Amino acid sequence: MNKGAPKFSIIIPTREVNHFIREAIPHHLNQDYKDFEIIIVTEVDEKEIFEKTRYIKVGKVPPSEKRNLGVRESRGEIIAFIDDDAYPEKKWLENADKTFEDESIVGIGGPGILPEKSTFFQKVSNKVYALSSRFTGIRYEKGKKREINDWPTCNFLVRKKDFLKAGGFNSKYWGGEDTQVCYSLIKSGKRIVYDPEVIVHHHTRKTLRNHLKQTLFWGMWRGFFMRLYPKNSIKPIFFMPALFVLGLLFGGVLSIISKTIRSIYLAILGLYLIFLVITGIRTKSIKLFLPVIIVTFLTQVTYGIGLLKGVILGEPTRRTFNPAEKKILSTESKR
Repeated sequence: MNKGAPKFSIIIPTREVNHFIREAIPHHLNQDYKDFEIIIVTEVDEKEIFEKTRYIKVGKVPPSEKRNLGVRESRGEIIAFIDDDAYPEKKWLENADKTFEDESIVGIGGPGILPEKSTFFQKVSNKVYALSSRFTGIRYEKGKKREINDWPTCNFLVRKKDFLKAGGFNSKYWGGEDTQVCYSLIKSGKRIVYDPEVIVHHHTRKTLRNHLKQTLFWGMWRGFFMRLYPKNSIKPIFFMPALFVLGLLFGGVLSIISKTIRSIYLAILGLYLIFLVITGIRTKSIKLFLPVIIVTFLTQVTYGIGLLKGVILGEPTRRTFNPAEKKILSTESKR
């Protein structure tokens, strides 16, 4: 590490400084741990000045490439990736620093908890994801410390030297680069851990439409990476929504011509209804009970469709799957 350089470099990719970043900067600066720099990677020139912060203007490139460029310009030995719509708790870096005392740990993933001032639908969306499974639920609520092999960059910290040795993010994977870089890191034999005390607060989607778009997006990338990175993409839980979608479709058709299949089909639907009711009960909220049931059903169907599309369509590099970036080709920044 260069003399006088900070230990942590916080990298925030964005199009331009927005109200989320203006909300987040005071939280970054108010952390108990002070040995850090903030790098905001933007597409445009910025004039707003924030303490301990510098800008890198890179133009219209994928978020993965923004992160890569931020790392190249960073001075810290540990990179702290966080989304532009998230902000850290006071002990975010302090707790991460303690975990990194174990030299076998190359990366840390932490939860992205819903901010207190969130809309009702954001609470529904967050609860649906939190209750989705014990594997993915810890991204949205505090879980137990454990070893992991995949984590999103909304709250991901990694040793810079290991990140660079792994080749960084492959920018042609616009949305799946998290899985790709984690796969490259664990191949080195080192560990990535989930630390429930390395906390940020992350805003979820505000509408059902955007929630389902995001879910479809995730499903497509997971389906594609099942073939490319099986070590951290193939888990039985990932297949369940796709199998449910296929069961709904073919089971419904076959039940028309067979009473036996119809009986089995209705019995399975009955069990699934019980599962949804239990999910609603797990919210421990009368207000969230029915909305979570409905959105859980829609989310699982959407994810299943997305996963099947990802498996069938294959290489998603000619055009990004990101619904928010339909007009930009991910091949713009192929390496």
